[in-house]
Amino acid sequence: MSAQSTMTSATARTQRLRASTPPSVPIDRLRYDLQLADAQYAYRDAARAEQVAVYALAADSTLEQDVLHRLPADRQAGLPQTADGMRALWRLAGITDFSLARVRRTKRFADAEPVESLLRYYRAAAARTGIDWTYLAAINYIESTFGRSGHPSSAGAEGPMQFLPSTWQEYGGGGDVMSPHDSIEAAATFLRRNGAPSDYGKALLHYNRDSDYVASVQAFAAAMRAEPSWLNRLYCWSTYG
Repeated sequence: MSAQSTMTSATARTQRLRASTPPSVPIDRLRYDLQLADAQYAYRDAARAEQVAVYALAADSTLEQDVLHRLPADRQAGLPQTADGMRALWRLAGITDFSLARVRRTKRFADAEPVESLLRYYRAAAARTGIDWTYLAAINYIESTFGRSGHPSSAGAEGPMQFLPSTWQEYGGGGDVMSPHDSIEAAATFLRRNGAPSDYGKALLHYNRDSDYVASVQAFAAAMRAEPSWLNRLYCWSTYG
């Protein structure tokens, strides 16, 4: 899983650049901007490579156990849960032969709010309602790839967290269903009123009455609790650019 090393290095480069003062001289500022863009793209590229690897592990339990056995403990954090989340998503999609699952990079990376902004929304909603932020992030990923595909579903659900108009009327608080901030706040309110945080399983079944959906949300949330960087990694998955 060399992609993890690349992501660690790219993150360190990005943090060093952001911690420094951007140059005022135009040519130096251009060089700074190019270096920052290069570090950020290196992270995205590595995360996308990791997605391919995770798909392979999720499709083959023997391979997964062999890889986990060989990985250092710090590299394992969140990986089994992410593989579990993918398997649950595949079952939800009706895929029974996991070897047929393929990575499809169909979402433009820039078509989502910055992950830092989304994390602020998750944490603010969590502070208000007591809902663990990782559940909100997992729902946001599963429902719309973090807002990149928030167009109406076949059932008429809309927005980054995919609310039906009738449900939005009850939980949206007068906000905009297409707004990441407003929809995340509404999702937290929905989960709170339907049993979370004391019973996330019950609340998630109200959100989507499919046990595989519940399992996928719980697994991805568990991955982010085990290793918070899974938010940034999932944010890059299935994207291009």
